[in-house]
Amino acid sequence: MSNDKNTPSAAHQAMLVAISEQDLDDVALFLHHHMSNRFTQRQWKQGISRSWLSDIPNYGFMLRYGGQITGVLCAIYSEQRIDGTMKRFCNPHSWCVLPDSRKQSIDLVLALIRQENYTFTMFSPNKDGREIFKYLKFKPLDNRNLIFLNIPFKYGGGRVVDFRGDQQVKEHLPENVAQHYIDHADFSWLNFLFFRQNDRYGFMIYKKARYKRLGCASIMYTSDVSLFRQCWPAIRTHLFFNHGLFTSKIEARFLGQTMKTWFEPEQGPQKFYLSKELSADDIQNLYSELVTLDL
Repeated sequence: MSNDKNTPSAAHQAMLVAISEQDLDDVALFLHHHMSNRFTQRQWKQGISRSWLSDIPNYGFMLRYGGQITGVLCAIYSEQRIDGTMKRFCNPHSWCVLPDSRKQSIDLVLALIRQENYTFTMFSPNKDGREIFKYLKFKPLDNRNLIFLNIPFKYGGGRVVDFRGDQQVKEHLPENVAQHYIDHADFSWLNFLFFRQNDRYGFMIYKKARYKRLGCASIMYTSDVSLFRQCWPAIRTHLFFNHGLFTSKIEARFLGQTMKTWFEPEQGPQKFYLSKELSADDIQNLYSELVTLDL
Protein backbone atom coordinates (compact mmCIF):
# COMPACT_ATOMS: atom_id res chain seq x y z
CA MET A 1 0.00 0.00 0.00
CA SER A 2 1.23 3.49 -0.69
CA ASN A 3 -0.37 6.88 -0.34
CA ASP A 4 0.25 10.58 0.24
CA LYS A 5 -1.92 13.05 2.13
CA ASN A 6 -1.49 16.79 1.63
CA THR A 7 -0.52 19.06 4.51
CA PRO A 8 0.55 22.68 3.99
CA SER A 9 4.10 23.49 5.07
CA ALA A 10 7.45 24.40 3.59
CA ALA A 11 9.71 21.78 2.04
CA HIS A 12 12.39 20.44 4.34
CA GLN A 13 15.13 17.85 4.67
CA ALA A 14 14.09 15.06 7.01
CA MET A 15 16.31 12.54 8.76
CA LEU A 16 16.22 8.96 7.49
CA VAL A 17 16.20 6.38 10.30
CA ALA A 18 15.31 2.71 10.74
CA ILE A 19 11.98 1.89 12.41
CA SER A 20 12.61 0.15 15.73
CA GLU A 21 10.18 -1.64 18.01
CA GLN A 22 9.96 1.52 20.13
CA ASP A 23 8.76 3.48 17.09
CA LEU A 24 5.84 1.20 16.19
CA ASP A 25 3.17 3.09 18.13
CA ASP A 26 4.15 6.37 16.48
CA VAL A 27 4.36 4.82 13.03
CA ALA A 28 0.97 3.14 13.47
CA LEU A 29 -0.60 6.44 14.49
CA PHE A 30 1.00 8.17 11.51
CA LEU A 31 -0.44 5.57 9.13
CA HIS A 32 -3.85 5.82 10.78
CA HIS A 33 -3.93 9.59 10.23
CA HIS A 34 -2.20 9.88 6.87
CA MET A 35 -2.73 6.63 5.00
CA SER A 36 -5.96 4.93 6.06
CA ASN A 37 -8.20 5.45 9.06
CA ARG A 38 -9.95 2.23 8.13
CA PHE A 39 -7.47 0.61 10.53
CA THR A 40 -7.14 1.81 14.10
CA GLN A 41 -3.72 2.59 15.54
CA ARG A 42 -3.80 -0.80 17.26
CA GLN A 43 -4.67 -2.63 14.04
CA TRP A 44 -1.91 -0.83 12.17
CA LYS A 45 0.58 -1.74 14.87
CA GLN A 46 -0.43 -5.39 14.75
CA GLY A 47 -0.05 -5.38 10.98
CA ILE A 48 3.35 -3.69 10.76
CA SER A 49 4.98 -5.42 13.74
CA ARG A 50 4.65 -9.01 12.54
CA SER A 51 7.87 -10.78 11.57
CA TRP A 52 8.93 -14.33 10.75
CA LEU A 53 12.65 -13.71 11.10
CA SER A 54 14.46 -14.18 14.40
CA ASP A 55 17.09 -11.48 13.85
CA ILE A 56 14.90 -8.82 12.27
CA PRO A 57 17.05 -5.76 11.38
CA ASN A 58 14.21 -3.20 11.49
CA TYR A 59 10.53 -2.73 10.71
CA GLY A 60 11.30 -0.54 7.72
CA PHE A 61 12.53 3.03 7.50
CA MET A 62 11.03 6.42 8.27
CA LEU A 63 11.66 10.12 7.81
CA ARG A 64 11.68 12.45 10.82
CA TYR A 65 11.71 16.22 10.88
CA GLY A 66 11.55 18.25 14.07
CA GLY A 67 10.73 15.14 16.05
CA GLN A 68 7.74 14.33 13.84
CA ILE A 69 7.35 11.48 11.37
CA THR A 70 6.96 12.77 7.81
CA GLY A 71 7.20 9.50 5.90
CA VAL A 72 7.44 5.74 6.34
CA LEU A 73 8.04 2.59 4.35
CA CYS A 74 7.34 -0.44 6.51
CA ALA A 75 8.79 -3.91 6.00
CA ILE A 76 7.87 -7.46 6.96
CA TYR A 77 10.74 -9.93 7.17
CA SER A 78 10.55 -13.69 6.89
CA GLU A 79 12.61 -16.81 6.32
CA GLN A 80 11.00 -19.25 3.91
CA ARG A 81 12.06 -22.69 2.73
CA ILE A 82 12.48 -22.72 -1.06
CA ASP A 83 13.47 -26.02 -2.65
CA GLY A 84 14.84 -27.24 0.65
CA THR A 85 16.90 -24.14 1.40
CA MET A 86 16.00 -21.31 3.79
CA LYS A 87 15.80 -17.94 2.01
CA ARG A 88 15.35 -14.50 3.53
CA PHE A 89 12.58 -12.21 2.35
CA CYS A 90 11.82 -8.54 2.89
CA ASN A 91 8.33 -7.29 2.02
CA PRO A 92 8.19 -3.46 1.80
CA HIS A 93 4.67 -2.11 2.29
CA SER A 94 2.62 0.85 3.57
CA TRP A 95 4.63 3.56 1.82
CA CYS A 96 3.31 6.94 2.93
CA VAL A 97 5.20 10.24 2.66
CA LEU A 98 3.92 13.74 3.40
CA PRO A 99 4.37 16.40 0.69
CA ASP A 100 7.21 18.22 2.42
CA SER A 101 9.33 15.08 2.38
CA ARG A 102 8.18 13.69 -0.96
CA LYS A 103 11.53 14.32 -2.63
CA GLN A 104 13.01 11.86 -0.14
CA SER A 105 10.47 9.11 -0.85
CA ILE A 106 12.94 7.14 -2.93
CA ASP A 107 15.47 7.24 -0.08
CA LEU A 108 13.16 5.01 1.95
CA VAL A 109 13.07 2.40 -0.80
CA LEU A 110 16.82 2.53 -1.38
CA ALA A 111 17.52 2.12 2.33
CA LEU A 112 15.52 -1.13 2.30
CA ILE A 113 16.73 -2.71 -0.93
CA ARG A 114 20.39 -1.95 -0.21
CA GLN A 115 20.19 -4.51 2.56
CA GLU A 116 21.95 -7.60 1.30
CA ASN A 117 20.87 -11.23 1.04
CA TYR A 118 17.12 -10.64 0.77
CA THR A 119 14.50 -11.29 -1.86
CA PHE A 120 12.18 -8.27 -1.95
CA THR A 121 8.45 -8.39 -2.67
CA MET A 122 6.19 -5.40 -3.28
CA PHE A 123 2.55 -6.42 -3.46
CA SER A 124 0.54 -3.19 -3.26
CA PRO A 125 2.20 -0.19 -4.89
CA ASN A 126 0.10 2.65 -6.25
CA LYS A 127 0.53 4.01 -9.79
CA ASP A 128 3.57 6.16 -8.96
CA GLY A 129 5.07 3.33 -6.93
CA ARG A 130 4.77 0.93 -9.85
CA GLU A 131 6.90 3.18 -12.04
CA ILE A 132 9.52 3.56 -9.32
CA PHE A 133 9.81 -0.17 -8.72
CA LYS A 134 10.11 -0.82 -12.44
CA TYR A 135 12.93 1.73 -12.58
CA LEU A 136 14.66 -0.05 -9.70
CA LYS A 137 14.61 -3.29 -11.73
CA PHE A 138 11.85 -5.02 -9.78
CA LYS A 139 10.28 -7.69 -11.98
CA PRO A 140 6.49 -7.75 -12.47
CA LEU A 141 4.53 -10.87 -11.53
CA ASP A 142 1.74 -12.23 -13.70
CA ASN A 143 -1.29 -10.32 -12.43
CA ARG A 144 -4.04 -12.21 -14.27
CA ASN A 145 -6.84 -13.37 -12.00
CA LEU A 146 -8.88 -16.40 -13.01
CA ILE A 147 -12.55 -16.63 -11.98
CA PHE A 148 -14.34 -19.94 -11.50
CA LEU A 149 -17.96 -20.82 -10.79
CA ASN A 150 -18.31 -22.94 -7.67
CA ILE A 151 -20.67 -25.35 -9.39
CA PRO A 152 -21.49 -28.22 -7.02
CA PHE A 153 -20.21 -31.56 -8.28
CA LYS A 154 -21.34 -34.84 -6.86
CA TYR A 155 -18.56 -36.97 -8.27
CA GLY A 156 -14.81 -36.60 -8.72
CA GLY A 157 -11.63 -37.24 -6.83
CA GLY A 158 -10.68 -35.84 -3.48
CA ARG A 159 -12.60 -34.52 -0.56
CA VAL A 160 -12.53 -31.70 1.96
CA VAL A 161 -11.39 -32.65 5.45
CA ASP A 162 -11.72 -30.94 8.82
CA PHE A 163 -8.55 -30.61 10.89
CA ARG A 164 -8.86 -29.54 14.50
CA GLY A 165 -5.69 -28.12 15.99
CA ASP A 166 -2.05 -27.85 15.00
CA GLN A 167 -1.26 -31.43 15.89
CA GLN A 168 -3.50 -32.90 13.20
CA VAL A 169 -2.03 -30.47 10.69
CA LYS A 170 1.51 -31.53 11.60
CA GLU A 171 0.60 -35.21 11.34
CA HIS A 172 -0.88 -35.04 7.85
CA LEU A 173 0.91 -32.21 6.02
CA PRO A 174 4.57 -31.95 4.99
CA GLU A 175 6.61 -30.06 7.58
CA ASN A 176 7.11 -26.94 5.45
CA VAL A 177 3.44 -26.82 4.45
CA ALA A 178 2.28 -27.30 8.04
CA GLN A 179 4.51 -24.40 9.07
CA HIS A 180 2.77 -22.14 6.56
CA TYR A 181 -0.52 -22.93 8.25
CA ILE A 182 0.83 -22.42 11.79
CA ASP A 183 2.44 -19.10 10.82
CA HIS A 184 -0.87 -17.70 9.54
CA ALA A 185 -3.55 -19.44 11.59
CA ASP A 186 -4.09 -16.56 14.02
CA PHE A 187 -5.25 -14.01 11.44
CA SER A 188 -9.01 -13.96 11.86
CA TRP A 189 -9.71 -12.66 8.32
CA LEU A 190 -7.98 -15.64 6.70
CA ASN A 191 -9.90 -18.83 5.97
CA PHE A 192 -8.34 -22.28 5.69
CA LEU A 193 -9.63 -25.27 3.76
CA PHE A 194 -7.95 -28.68 3.91
CA PHE A 195 -8.36 -31.31 1.21
CA ARG A 196 -7.10 -34.81 0.45
CA GLN A 197 -6.80 -37.46 -2.23
CA ASN A 198 -6.09 -40.87 -0.74
CA ASP A 199 -3.23 -40.31 1.74
CA ARG A 200 -2.07 -37.02 0.22
CA TYR A 201 -3.14 -33.82 2.00
CA GLY A 202 -3.03 -30.13 1.19
CA PHE A 203 -4.68 -26.87 2.12
CA MET A 204 -5.51 -23.44 0.77
CA ILE A 205 -5.91 -19.98 2.28
CA TYR A 206 -8.64 -17.69 1.07
CA LYS A 207 -10.47 -14.51 1.99
CA LYS A 208 -14.17 -14.01 1.59
CA ALA A 209 -14.84 -11.33 -1.02
CA ARG A 210 -17.51 -10.26 -3.51
CA TYR A 211 -17.70 -10.85 -7.25
CA LYS A 212 -20.69 -9.66 -9.29
CA ARG A 213 -22.31 -8.84 -5.91
CA LEU A 214 -22.12 -12.46 -4.84
CA GLY A 215 -19.86 -14.24 -2.36
CA CYS A 216 -16.45 -15.16 -3.72
CA ALA A 217 -13.49 -17.11 -2.35
CA SER A 218 -10.37 -15.07 -3.10
CA ILE A 219 -7.72 -17.78 -2.95
CA MET A 220 -4.34 -16.48 -1.78
CA TYR A 221 -2.37 -19.70 -1.47
CA THR A 222 -2.50 -23.40 -2.31
CA SER A 223 0.04 -25.77 -0.80
CA ASP A 224 -0.11 -28.32 -3.62
CA VAL A 225 -1.32 -27.19 -7.03
CA SER A 226 -1.71 -30.62 -8.61
CA LEU A 227 -3.63 -31.89 -5.58
CA PHE A 228 -5.75 -28.74 -5.64
CA ARG A 229 -6.71 -29.54 -9.24
CA GLN A 230 -7.66 -33.11 -8.36
CA CYS A 231 -9.75 -31.97 -5.39
CA TRP A 232 -11.30 -28.95 -7.11
CA PRO A 233 -14.77 -30.53 -7.53
CA ALA A 234 -14.92 -31.22 -3.78
CA ILE A 235 -13.49 -27.83 -2.93
CA ARG A 236 -15.92 -25.80 -5.01
CA THR A 237 -18.87 -27.88 -3.77
CA HIS A 238 -17.81 -27.22 -0.17
CA LEU A 239 -17.38 -23.48 -0.80
CA PHE A 240 -20.84 -23.26 -2.34
CA PHE A 241 -22.86 -25.30 0.13
CA ASN A 242 -20.97 -24.61 3.36
CA HIS A 243 -20.02 -20.96 2.88
CA GLY A 244 -22.41 -19.58 0.25
CA LEU A 245 -19.55 -18.62 -2.08
CA PHE A 246 -20.65 -18.68 -5.72
CA THR A 247 -17.27 -18.06 -7.33
CA SER A 248 -13.57 -18.48 -6.66
CA LYS A 249 -10.74 -16.20 -7.74
CA ILE A 250 -7.06 -17.11 -7.94
CA GLU A 251 -3.96 -15.63 -9.54
CA ALA A 252 -3.09 -17.50 -12.73
CA ARG A 253 0.56 -17.72 -11.71
CA PHE A 254 -0.35 -20.09 -8.88
CA LEU A 255 -1.97 -22.67 -11.17
CA GLY A 256 0.73 -23.25 -13.75
CA GLN A 257 -1.54 -24.88 -16.31
CA THR A 258 -4.74 -22.89 -16.70
CA MET A 259 -7.95 -24.53 -15.50
CA LYS A 260 -11.09 -24.30 -17.62
CA THR A 261 -13.30 -21.32 -16.80
CA TRP A 262 -16.23 -19.53 -18.42
CA PHE A 263 -14.89 -16.10 -17.45
CA GLU A 264 -12.21 -14.00 -19.13
CA PRO A 265 -9.13 -13.41 -16.95
CA GLU A 266 -9.13 -10.11 -15.06
CA GLN A 267 -6.15 -7.90 -14.38
CA GLY A 268 -5.39 -7.73 -10.67
CA PRO A 269 -3.08 -5.31 -8.83
CA GLN A 270 0.45 -5.37 -10.20
CA LYS A 271 2.93 -7.06 -7.89
CA PHE A 272 6.73 -7.05 -8.10
CA TYR A 273 9.77 -8.86 -6.78
CA LEU A 274 13.53 -8.32 -6.78
CA SER A 275 15.88 -11.24 -6.26
CA LYS A 276 19.35 -12.36 -7.25
CA GLU A 277 18.54 -16.06 -6.79
CA LEU A 278 14.81 -16.76 -6.92
CA SER A 279 12.29 -16.79 -9.77
CA ALA A 280 8.67 -15.70 -10.00
CA ASP A 281 7.59 -19.29 -9.27
CA ASP A 282 9.08 -18.96 -5.77
CA ILE A 283 7.03 -15.90 -4.80
CA GLN A 284 3.91 -16.43 -2.67
CA ASN A 285 1.46 -14.01 -1.07
CA LEU A 286 2.29 -15.32 2.39
CA TYR A 287 4.44 -13.53 4.97
CA SER A 288 3.35 -10.11 3.70
CA GLU A 289 0.98 -7.24 4.40
CA LEU A 290 -1.64 -9.15 2.39
CA VAL A 291 -2.01 -11.43 5.40
CA THR A 292 -1.02 -9.21 8.36
CA LEU A 293 -3.59 -6.55 7.40
CA ASP A 294 -7.21 -7.24 6.45
CA LEU A 295 -6.87 -5.67 3.00
